[in-house]
Amino acid sequence: MSHETNLDRESFDSFEFANRDIQEYLVILLAGILILESALFLSIQPVTGYETSLADGLSQLFWFTFYSVMIGGILTLIAAAITQTRYWRHGLGLVLSNYALYFFLPKARGYRFYGQGTADALQHFGDVRAILETGTLPGIWYPGEHVLMAEMAMLGVPIDAMPYLVALLFTTLQIIGIGVLVKTLSGKRGSLAAGLAAGSTLIYTTFHLSNHPAMNSFMVVPVLLTLTELYRRSNDNEYLLLILLVGLFIIYSHPMTTLFMLGILLLTSVYSGLFGRLSLSSTPQLSPRLGVAFLPLLFAWLTNFGQTRQAIIKVVAAQDDMNPAAREVQRAGSVQFSPLQLAEKFITLYGSTTIYFTIAGTFVLLTLYWFLSERMRYDWGFGSVHFVAGLGIAAIFLLSNLIVKGIIRVNRYALLFAAVLVGMALIHSATKRNSVTTVALTVLVLLGACLAASAAYEPNRHMTYAEYDGSQFMAANIDEGVPIHAMDTSHKMEAFVLGTNHPRYYPQSFGMNNNLPRNLGYFSQDVIASDTFGRSYVVTKTHDVKQHTASYYTKDQQEYLFRYGEDSLTRMHNDPTANKVYTNGGFTGWSVAPQN
Repeated sequence: MSHETNLDRESFDSFEFANRDIQEYLVILLAGILILESALFLSIQPVTGYETSLADGLSQLFWFTFYSVMIGGILTLIAAAITQTRYWRHGLGLVLSNYALYFFLPKARGYRFYGQGTADALQHFGDVRAILETGTLPGIWYPGEHVLMAEMAMLGVPIDAMPYLVALLFTTLQIIGIGVLVKTLSGKRGSLAAGLAAGSTLIYTTFHLSNHPAMNSFMVVPVLLTLTELYRRSNDNEYLLLILLVGLFIIYSHPMTTLFMLGILLLTSVYSGLFGRLSLSSTPQLSPRLGVAFLPLLFAWLTNFGQTRQAIIKVVAAQDDMNPAAREVQRAGSVQFSPLQLAEKFITLYGSTTIYFTIAGTFVLLTLYWFLSERMRYDWGFGSVHFVAGLGIAAIFLLSNLIVKGIIRVNRYALLFAAVLVGMALIHSATKRNSVTTVALTVLVLLGACLAASAAYEPNRHMTYAEYDGSQFMAANIDEGVPIHAMDTSHKMEAFVLGTNHPRYYPQSFGMNNNLPRNLGYFSQDVIASDTFGRSYVVTKTHDVKQHTASYYTKDQQEYLFRYGEDSLTRMHNDPTANKVYTNGGFTGWSVAPQN
């Protein structure tokens, strides 16, 4: 994106990687590595004990092949953008095939489910189970994705493979959607490949694997935006019909994504109108009526549910609580970190986000410079305006007393358009034959892709069969009304093992605030379980003991997070007020009752 010189053009023309023959040889090499990776995938043995990290449980050779194919696939896409060849199809096939193996790693490793007992996905799969058992929608607030998964199950897709297939499906939709959106906006040859390269990064990291409707439905937004742009240009009713169909799916998938959709459509309308006036051109405008048209549908759907009223009350009640940003600061301050540890944690979790935001922010400044120089471009301004709007919305969520979970989730709007701007930056640099900028962007995109993939699988986030079976027994057989104390298990686990239509699902037995006291309450020799828990059930799991002694925690974190160990379990075993009602080796349910 800098000033072009003859030397720079010569350097670019001699960039051998972009040569068509090199691309062909690269694709053949990557195909061979992918075959080796597939063989290694098929040789993965199910875990026999309890492991705290999926990544550490696989061989270094597997990860070498995975990252080689991912890097090579994205390089192929970038090379196709530079040389304007059709090798983008090979690059896309390599990237998606590679991710297919990656997304099914928990299944190959023998996990019951990727996601612990507090994961939102558990309740959503409980809704799917209810749909399959009843053939109806049992009061589901946003059933779009649930219905899709239920239909897949009726077509023969096994339920235990569903999480990974659905995650791969929506991620694929987003990657292709970003590529097509960049192509539609830019209109330049090679822009499809550039957009695919930028979109190939798992920009939402852990949320690509979470199976949460709020995130999966947002991955449909690039498709909606592409249709909207085509409709703005042509005013063709066929595009309008497709927009309405996609919009209905989003409304029935998640209310927050619906609000994002309405905001994006209205901002696009405002931007198209302002651009036409400022540029003094006959730029087609998008009518704001398109966004407003969804409001009656949204209102008619959501007002039928008590959850809507409860959600509003919950948000209003949260105004008196500590805001999320302050809570995060408080949690971070509870454990001491060295500057090096802080930098390592930040890069691990948010390295890819920082890289994409940096590229996008630089591109926004370039767009502003061109705008002030009266060289306005609709596509650049479109991406920049939405990126800045996404940052503003994220700031509101973080600083206000709203319910948010995670920096990545809050920034999904900005992250989407950061990827779009990265794609635009790649194709602009390639078109201008600026080799230095192109190489720099390529290195940053590849680094971002590697950091995102390495952060996607969080340590100790899987559910064992023992934990599933134990939770099912406790939820189905205990005395109703007696509280359950457990770690990392909530009513979402109940929904998963019973189904949300099960008569014992309400009232919920597992609570949300369910962490066990340190050392299971045994702070002195004369303490017994009933002194701490009263009449209740207590759940202990291998997960509780192993997760806090894993190597990825610092010593200070281990001390702060550690709850109980073998000594506490021995005290529980010998406690006269605690009796085992269920055990399978990895999950034990205790009935605690005061002595008569």
